[in-house]
Amino acid sequence: MKKIFLVLLLGFLFNGNANAITKLKGIYEVDLLVESLSKYAKECSITREKIETTAKYVLLNYKIKISEENYNPLLYIRVVVLNNGDTCSVYSKLTVQTTFAKDPYKQGNRGSYIFYQDDRIASGGINSNIADFVISSIEEMLKEFVVKHHEDNQ
Repeated sequence: MKKIFLVLLLGFLFNGNANAITKLKGIYEVDLLVESLSKYAKECSITREKIETTAKYVLLNYKIKISEENYNPLLYIRVVVLNNGDTCSVYSKLTVQTTFAKDPYKQGNRGSYIFYQDDRIASGGINSNIADFVISSIEEMLKEFVVKHHEDNQ
């Protein structure tokens, strides 16, 4: 009985989560969230302010509004920084997703909807230009998002 319940529960969770990448059609406003950085980010010269400024600059230049409404899709930027003393390793991820279990397509589905996703990995020495490289990678991911957004909204 426990196995059946577990299978049903897992099936519901995975089937209920519509995690397939969907279209960006109709999205003209996003809520921007830049995740807090680890303690290693400072050692690698990566700051949350630089990431946030880059994101705002790209979005405002391409006329995608940044709002603070709870019901708009969330543009979520996560940057994970590790440092082993000599080398900084950075994983950057950008997603546009819903933060609530409401079906944007009104088909009766429930779950988390991911409209767009991109990620990058970088590694370099502490004295290298790893911070500049990470910021330019995030800018590139944002520009690719804007291009996809434009294509989906034509």
